[in-house]
Amino acid sequence: MGRRISDSDPSGKKPCAFCRTMRVVLIFAVMVVMLMAYANKLQWLKNIDFTSLFGYLVVAFFFTVLGYRVWDEYGRPKQSFAQLEEKRLRREKQFDELDALEAERAEIKHAEAQLNEKVLQEIDDVDEIEVEIEFEAKVVVETEVKLETEVELETELETDTEIVSEKEPEQLDLLGFATHKKSD
Repeated sequence: MGRRISDSDPSGKKPCAFCRTMRVVLIFAVMVVMLMAYANKLQWLKNIDFTSLFGYLVVAFFFTVLGYRVWDEYGRPKQSFAQLEEKRLRREKQFDELDALEAERAEIKHAEAQLNEKVLQEIDDVDEIEVEIEFEAKVVVETEVKLETEVELETELETDTEIVSEKEPEQLDLLGFATHKKSD
């Protein structure tokens, strides 16, 4: 999973989802009030000069940002370079651990895919062996049937030859027609 810079501030804390939502709601509320005042829907805002109010808000915002920057630069207790480096190394270590976990998960998924591929190949091999066995079984059955029919035919021929051998052979003339034997 990739890292997004916007998901955490420099101290490593994740931003508050509730605070984000409240900021958006507050911005929309201010916009709605301003639009209603502009359309003269709010009588109690009738006597307010919004041009000068906007100017005062810009000045107040400027001095607020300026005061924060001065306090941040001169009033906040400074951290030593070693402390800053320690924080940076701690964050790097956390990110390295995350990267190692992601690599391990990817390796496990790859191993599972290879195992699934092997299992499917073995299933295909077993299916092929089953088809070969069925084919060989059919061949064996057909051979047995042929042998049985040959045995039956041989027994019929033996019985027919016994019947024929009991009779006298039939006399044929030169053209192959049967001739009746004259009794003497």
